[in-house]
Parts: sequence; structure tokens; C-alpha cells
Amino acid sequence: MRDRSSPLRRAWRARTLRRVVVVLVLVLAYQAWLAIQASGKVAEGVGERRDARGRFTVSVELGFAPERYHILELQKHGRIAGTDGNTVRLRSVSDAGVDALAREYWIERIVPAR
Repeated sequence: MRDRSSPLRRAWRARTLRRVVVVLVLVLAYQAWLAIQASGKVAEGVGERRDARGRFTVSVELGFAPERYHILELQKHGRIAGTDGNTVRLRSVSDAGVDALAREYWIERIVPAR
């Protein structure tokens, strides 16, 4: 006797497809969480004092002393101007750079540089 169930039901019975769907849902949930928590990390006044190229200086606050990995990741979005404890000062940061930095889970806050 032939299996009369729909192709979608037969595909869903395959373990591989179920695993792929679960992984996809987890990745999408993680990306949504990053976007939601990123919105609260950027302080008021970030980007108000721009240079001639439209870039600005920010202080990135971490919950720990930055290590080499963190400095290298921060350099992708601006030039390191120095560190002070758990804070790294970045120059020449763009709006897109601030958005990308805010999505990093290990960054606590982004504030205008003093």
C-alpha cells in the first residue's frame, strides 16, 4: 500500500530536516535577542560631535579588562585611542560601527567620549 501522506509530512518525519529547522529557529532567536539587547547599550549623545568625515569618538565599556581579542574586534570599527580599566576609547567610529559594536554580547555600554 502506498503512503498517502503529503510530501511535507513525509519530509518532516526525516530527522535531518527536524534538526535543521531547530538549528534555524535557535539562530534566529539568538539574532533577535542580540538586536533587542543592543538597543539599550548606546547612550544618548553618541555621534553628536562629528569630525569632517562624519565620524566620532566613543568610549566602550566592558564588564572586564579587555584582552587582545577584544581590542582586535574593536579595531574593526575604529582606531584605539587608549584604555582605562574596563573602558576602551575608540576614534573614527561610524554609525554602522556603533550598531555593530552594540550587537556584541560582551560590550556593556557605548557612551560619548569625554
